[in-house]
Amino acid sequence: MKKTLFVISGTFLLIVLILVLILIDIRSQNMELREINAQYEFYLKKEIYGTELATLINKAIDNNKKLDVSRDKDGFYINNNRDSILISVKMLGSNEMFRMEKIFSLGTEQFVTLFNSGIFVSNKVTYHEDTGRIATIEFIQTKE
Repeated sequence: MKKTLFVISGTFLLIVLILVLILIDIRSQNMELREINAQYEFYLKKEIYGTELATLINKAIDNNKKLDVSRDKDGFYINNNRDSILISVKMLGSNEMFRMEKIFSLGTEQFVTLFNSGIFVSNKVTYHEDTGRIATIEFIQTKE
């Protein structure tokens, strides 16, 4: 009788321990996700200067390089539905959306020189369905 009670209580404690560890892991993943998204969500619906946008582009490029996000034949990052971050920018007087890779390849220093006092506002954000991480951010220049 004591042996059966010991086995049942031991099994119960093991199951509770496993559930607690799973919950701790899920909680830490959610905190990590919030921290990653907060780095980009900070800029949402705010007016930012071209220098800040260049910093954000560099951060997104570094993220994609670190996570080995694939590129297409033109050198643009491909949305991997998991952890890629893509930034697009629309300049005043242009209907074209410029992808961050194009700005980066031409040089963020040149972008900062040309648009350091320009004002940009994010108008559209999407998230990866699988992970909840930010997938795309679009910025529109509102002032020169």
